[in-house]
Amino acid sequence: MSSEVSRAVRALHRRAGWACDAASEAGVPGRFRVWEQAGAMAVLATDPALGFLSTVSGETVPAAIDLVDSADWRGVKPTLVVPAEPAVAAENALVTAGFARMADRLLAVNRLTVRPRPEEGAGLDVVAAGAADAFVEVLLAGYEVGGTVAAFIRAEHRLPMMRRFLAVAGGTPIAAAAMTIHGDVAVLGGASTLPAYRGRGAQSLLLRHRLRVAADAGCVLAVATARPESVSAANLQRAGFRLERRAAWARS
Repeated sequence: MSSEVSRAVRALHRRAGWACDAASEAGVPGRFRVWEQAGAMAVLATDPALGFLSTVSGETVPAAIDLVDSADWRGVKPTLVVPAEPAVAAENALVTAGFARMADRLLAVNRLTVRPRPEEGAGLDVVAAGAADAFVEVLLAGYEVGGTVAAFIRAEHRLPMMRRFLAVAGGTPIAAAAMTIHGDVAVLGGASTLPAYRGRGAQSLLLRHRLRVAADAGCVLAVATARPESVSAANLQRAGFRLERRAAWARS
């Protein structure tokens, strides 16, 4: 694994730790834990609605399998995420251990060596969201989620270290996007657009704006995640991100 990818993965792990701590403090249902073991990184969320958070990320497949087999999970079955093209022996080890491959994921990394261009949008402006509540309401309306998932998102995006931005059209907030900074790595996470305003370039505008803010803050890397072949993946690639395919594995 390259040094840049390693730093990006660790920044995502730290962001997950902040989010889980915030969820615990806010009383979001379930138990949360974020930890490392032999170079593999784990995130645990016990509420079934947050099962997508329970993951083990690692570059060494045997270490990742060992962490999945840890008694800490107490019945929760995490998703194991590794590089998409491990050695044949490593892939055989996953199959032998009872894992089946799921849909791939993307890790997007941008080396901020070139200052991003000023943001330009068709009648859109970007503003810093000073009030967390106003930002979160737009974010959740764009995600169209409720219940425990909404409670987790609300807790995470009220963190004081969260940098929150809104795309505004004619004075109306239509899209939201967030960012955290971990040393010299910016994690771009949490972004949605209100259904009625999709397709107007709001997320591309917010993406470029966050890269400029990250560069101004001294960051040399930016990282995000996306689904392969998604609109988000296309936006990230156009903004100069290198897309690293990651394979997700799960036990039946």
